[in-house]
Amino acid sequence: MGKKGMKKVVAWIMMLSIMATSLVACGNAEKGNEEKTEAPAAESTQAQKDAEAEQPSGDTEKELTTLKVLGINYQFTAEGGKKVTLKDWATDGKSQRWQQLTEDLAERGIKLELDLIESDQYTTTCQTMAASGAFADYDWINITPLDTSTRYSLVKQGQLQPLSDIWEQYSDGTTTAYFDTEAGQFFYNHMKLDDDKVYWLSDYSFALYNGKETNTVKGFMIRQDWLDLIGKEIPTTLDELFDDLMEFRKQDVNQSGIEDEVISLNYSRFNTSIAQWFGLVVDTVWYDQNGKVTSPWYQDHVKDYISFMQKLYANDLMIKGDSTHLVSNVLAGEMQWAWEDWDEPQIIIPEGAAFPWFVPFDLEAVEGVAPCYQGAYKFNTSVRGYAVPANSDKQEAIAALLDYIITPEFDIKTEYGIEGLSYEVMDDGVLATIMDSTLENVDQIGMAVWTNNSIFPRINVAKDEFRDLKNNRQLLTRYAELHGVDSNVDGKYNYGVACYEDTSRQINISDVYAVPTVEEANRIAELSTDLNTYSEELLTKLIMGEQSLDDWDTYMQDLKDLGLDELISINQGRYDRAMK
Repeated sequence: MGKKGMKKVVAWIMMLSIMATSLVACGNAEKGNEEKTEAPAAESTQAQKDAEAEQPSGDTEKELTTLKVLGINYQFTAEGGKKVTLKDWATDGKSQRWQQLTEDLAERGIKLELDLIESDQYTTTCQTMAASGAFADYDWINITPLDTSTRYSLVKQGQLQPLSDIWEQYSDGTTTAYFDTEAGQFFYNHMKLDDDKVYWLSDYSFALYNGKETNTVKGFMIRQDWLDLIGKEIPTTLDELFDDLMEFRKQDVNQSGIEDEVISLNYSRFNTSIAQWFGLVVDTVWYDQNGKVTSPWYQDHVKDYISFMQKLYANDLMIKGDSTHLVSNVLAGEMQWAWEDWDEPQIIIPEGAAFPWFVPFDLEAVEGVAPCYQGAYKFNTSVRGYAVPANSDKQEAIAALLDYIITPEFDIKTEYGIEGLSYEVMDDGVLATIMDSTLENVDQIGMAVWTNNSIFPRINVAKDEFRDLKNNRQLLTRYAELHGVDSNVDGKYNYGVACYEDTSRQINISDVYAVPTVEEANRIAELSTDLNTYSEELLTKLIMGEQSLDDWDTYMQDLKDLGLDELISINQGRYDRAMK
């Protein structure tokens, strides 16, 4: 543990305890809390004056260490196609959130020099630089486009240095204390390589519900406004769902004049939420509620699921939709995050029609079998990666950066911004984002553009969105009232409550596997492409009726020949290393 480590451990635990009961206090902590010292009075040389002029106002005492950063020029797109990017924030002087970030980093002795590449060019750029050794020119890099094998190669070649060594040696205790917590230990165990060191950080989040860690959930959603038009309630059986979808068409609920009402699902895969009603895991090889790695092809009721999907497809009720189908008001249902409210405003509805309102639900697809749902594991990591090249000698500054981005203060700035500017505190302490679709105020966009696969990992340690579900209820009620929704306003909330209160039904969608060894990574790469391609093509053809369930044994043998059982075994080993 680094200097002041034990004191920081206590401070961190106290901080988390305070956050759980009073997030508002964290939301108001907009300034760094490090003490400043007065500079001694003395005549300044011109060089000193020039150096001071380059530093942000409010902290001219510290000599700043410049960290050269390679990342993506993240772009936020608002209504009408108007855009704001990280480059805009960092260069045009309009972003108060960026200015405050700059000041916070300066208080910690850090200055950023950004080299930002457009997102559509970054994969090629990153791969080329990895091959040429050009990462040596930077102190902090986004390595998200690189697969695990390539990242391992960089480590073996000595191109990346262990982040864990940096925080163990140079942290002021904030980062080391975090990794001593349960959440931090989970993060560490899922990021470390076989030398027990961490070479890159990923996005990472968790939240609390009634004092227990949890995370986001998904569900299949249906248009409540259309159910109202046909005089029906949320369906409770597969037959009711099918009949409602047919009735939408019969009554032309979208007023298009044709029978075009459909649900949108990527039915070539098993992560449809409907598949989870039948108890199926979400990918060709995945783990179930009990930590057993398996395949939906091996699970009970997979044929029942395929048969129902065949029925939907045969009656033209299901498509692999895109954004144009959403906007054109033909979607009767979709799979989405349970509390989302960003799809509804995009739908173009006829004049005088009720505002569209999607409500998630589940139903008993198989008699006696409780329907499952998709949910992120309570500690949720991502495949994104941020690393430090071996040539960087800025370890103290990097440790200071890590000590900052692992704090609730940085979390609030990233997720919400500045109180009164980009979020407001509601009566019960909920932090409500202030959005400006015109982008006249470039800061009012929700999540900061320095994260979400940009230059910094998104590490939530003060996430309040699911801290208490009543907060979501209030936000959704407010949103519904604004748009005139008066039917089943609590539908999203009720679904979330049901999921959170019965986690035994959750099929995790988070990748909780340990980072594979070099041998595992190579073998996974060899097996996965052909296996996943065959699985997706087979499932698609079965649902479309182009292949028959009568040839099931042949399909199972094909999957085994492609290495399905071996891949299950490899991933079971990774799961066990990380979770047991």
